[in-house]
Amino acid sequence: MDSFCGGGTTLLACKHAGVNAHGFDILPFSVFLSNVKTKEFDIENLKETNKKFGEINKWTTPSSALPDILLLKKAFNKETEQQLLQIKEQIMQIEDVETRDFFNLGFLSILESVSNTSKSGGFLRIVDRNIQVEEIKNLFLDRIQKMIIDVDSYKKINGQAKTEVRAFHGDAREIPTTNMYDAIITSPPYPNRHDYTRIYALELVFDFVKDNDELKKIRYDTLRSHVEARQKYEVNGYKIDPTLKQLINQMEKNGVNNPQVIDMLKGYFEDMYLALLEMSSHLNKNGKVALVVSNVRFAGINIPVDEILSEIGKQAGLKPKGIWLARYRGNSSQQMKTYRRTPSRESIVIWEK
Repeated sequence: MDSFCGGGTTLLACKHAGVNAHGFDILPFSVFLSNVKTKEFDIENLKETNKKFGEINKWTTPSSALPDILLLKKAFNKETEQQLLQIKEQIMQIEDVETRDFFNLGFLSILESVSNTSKSGGFLRIVDRNIQVEEIKNLFLDRIQKMIIDVDSYKKINGQAKTEVRAFHGDAREIPTTNMYDAIITSPPYPNRHDYTRIYALELVFDFVKDNDELKKIRYDTLRSHVEARQKYEVNGYKIDPTLKQLINQMEKNGVNNPQVIDMLKGYFEDMYLALLEMSSHLNKNGKVALVVSNVRFAGINIPVDEILSEIGKQAGLKPKGIWLARYRGNSSQQMKTYRRTPSRESIVIWEK
């Protein structure tokens, strides 16, 4: 199981290795992305559909409009919005569901490149791209063609998969399944203030939310790894780690540029306790958990996220088996002036039930 499946990396690796796997994610876009990436496709059907798209000379006037969200007005001019909606409506006319999903993923994957936005760290930055409307259709068709080549190459090398690999919409703190698993490999959001509802805002508003209120609800309900997330669940039985308590006291003395960071860190480890509790409840005896996490720094204080989570796992009924160093990550641009290139550790925390 991957309870924070994100872009489907674990699920895709399981499919490649012949291992049955389920993934869960609170972001509906992540669930869609993971499922499309791990599906089996009819190559000839994909090629034929792409050919039909290329033969369309005149696009119908779109009957729908984008949600009234300020970001979209900044991201797309009217001509670009109309062209994208025309492509979108054509995709929705594809009868075969799997083929439609494939083309829809290709469509969503070009949104940033034809917008006045750029994914930058933990947010979506406004830029000036000056996209020519007539380029959009060709960019879409080229993306689909590359995706078809990828799928075709994979099939030739690996053949037809015989595994059950699927993602579901769900919250890692309350996983909607009664299944038990032999292993859990996952990577939760890091407590670095990155808000994925903003990073993937374009993808979300084109398909998965109807208005700004729905988008904000997802933002508030996500794991408390950023300052806008809110407490969603009662946290019973959790005891704050002594190391974390000491570090937070030091942060308060040093002062932070945003006072909400303190509450975010407290909430993050509370939520991760709930997530680890859920993992433990769905793990078979002697099963193992591998959790990819990164340490962070606030107010000059390094927070050893991996070590703290390793201890919190004990409260959730898991036995720590070690912390593996994966790599070192550099500082953010905001901290580079003060802390230079002093790196933060990215690790894999291992537990056994």
